[in-house]
Amino acid sequence: MKTPWYETSPGALQALLATRSFVYVTLYTITLANGMGTVMTAVADFDVSIPGYTWPRNAPPIMPVNGSQPRAHWKAGLDVDTWQFRVAPRLTDPITGAANPDQLLDQPWIAAASSGALDGATVQVDRAYMAAMPVWPVKPAVVGVLTVFYGLVAGIDPTRVYVDVTVNSHLDLLNIAMPRNLFQGSCGHTWADIGCTLNADNFVMNGSVGTVLTSNTFSSSIGAPPGSGTYTLGRIVMTSGKNNGFSRSVKKWAGGVFTLLSPFAYALTAGDTFMAYPGCNKLLATCQLFNNINNYGGQPYIPDAMTAV
Repeated sequence: MKTPWYETSPGALQALLATRSFVYVTLYTITLANGMGTVMTAVADFDVSIPGYTWPRNAPPIMPVNGSQPRAHWKAGLDVDTWQFRVAPRLTDPITGAANPDQLLDQPWIAAASSGALDGATVQVDRAYMAAMPVWPVKPAVVGVLTVFYGLVAGIDPTRVYVDVTVNSHLDLLNIAMPRNLFQGSCGHTWADIGCTLNADNFVMNGSVGTVLTSNTFSSSIGAPPGSGTYTLGRIVMTSGKNNGFSRSVKKWAGGVFTLLSPFAYALTAGDTFMAYPGCNKLLATCQLFNNINNYGGQPYIPDAMTAV
């Protein structure tokens, strides 16, 4: 059995359930996002109170969706559990005759929900257990309260007379793409592709392997390439030796030493020749070095000399 978060005394709810003679009332607590308030309602004809909490009766009225019972779908593993309920706000108060007595953020319930008042809200569904239904004017004697569902509002389906609300368990948060913030280069083109329009053959440099330092690092006396002036993030294509025709991406080029992203299939040897292409970090300043600003694939480029009108 789940652990109740309220009992009249330790073990009181378990003792009541053991008698197999009890009733319960479903309680809804909707906590709006950004501290906008809390909506509490009991699916009953009477208010339900425990120390520190009160759920007014049917304010607003909540009922099953399409009359189905139960309204929850619990799944094994990491699949997302769901709970659905229907809010059918009253058009008029049967006693006072006031219009739209069920308000959400000082607005009629359906209008407020349709405008996004439930976005980011959490819903807690509890059950209040009693030995018997109260008879007026006796107040309900709640023995214990336990939570049967807790989650985030995942969607609403409003109509002219009711709003169907779907709640997903917090397992739904595992579906968020990670990392939450993805940082990448401003330009969406690959260097020398059809969008970049540069001709790679105009920037290629020929070199040879000097000293092989490790499986993926070697020195070379090759000069800096035109354009960006660096081979970092570029690539090399071997033109001799056992790796003839193979290419590798350049992780770093500094002090005449190439560090490749991964080693070649065969060990490099001094004197192996290669073609090297400059690297591009996709930034606007680098695109200017290539004199290719008109094909920059990031935000529109406005020269400093131009003034927006």
